Amino acid sequence: MDGEVTIKDTTGSPAPLGFLGLGFAAAFLGMPALGLFSDFTMIIAMAITLGGFAQLFAGLELWKKGDTFGATAFTAFALWWFSWAYIQIATTVGFLGAPLPAASAESIMYYLLFWGIIATLLTIVTLKIGVMGITVVFVLLDLTFFSNALVGGMIAGVITFLLGLASLYLGVALVMDEVGKIKVPY
Repeated sequence: MDGEVTIKDTTGSPAPLGFLGLGFAAAFLGMPALGLFSDFTMIIAMAITLGGFAQLFAGLELWKKGDTFGATAFTAFALWWFSWAYIQIATTVGFLGAPLPAASAESIMYYLLFWGIIATLLTIVTLKIGVMGITVVFVLLDLTFFSNALVGGMIAGVITFLLGLASLYLGVALVMDEVGKIKVPY
């Protein structure tokens, strides 16, 4: 049509960044239960920088691309990582004063259960997307929230670590496919 301007989006997909952010943060969160290390410094750093900021950036970029699912999922779970890190820091070191009292087991259970319910509802959407790797990551995300809320310990740690590995794999697979034209299953 006369006077119509077409703009082609040539920017790269931010989804691999989001999956790598989730992958690093979740893998490191699961490692202490596996006995790989016991301090939480690295976990909090991964939660804020990769779980938080990497997923936030990916979500905001997907929003600009019109991807409601990706924008919602990455942005919401980025904020989950920020809230989780805040709980850890505020109850140990504190902010602008003494540490806050530790969160009760009940409040943590409900915190994780509510997030698990939202993750499960989003998992249903992944079935419509049709990318098996995304569905696998979301099923493991569901199991991570529910196992941490209800079981804890080694079982929750293993599931959380597997979530991290699956998400790291998916992030790298997406880059290999798009940039390297290397087809790996996902």
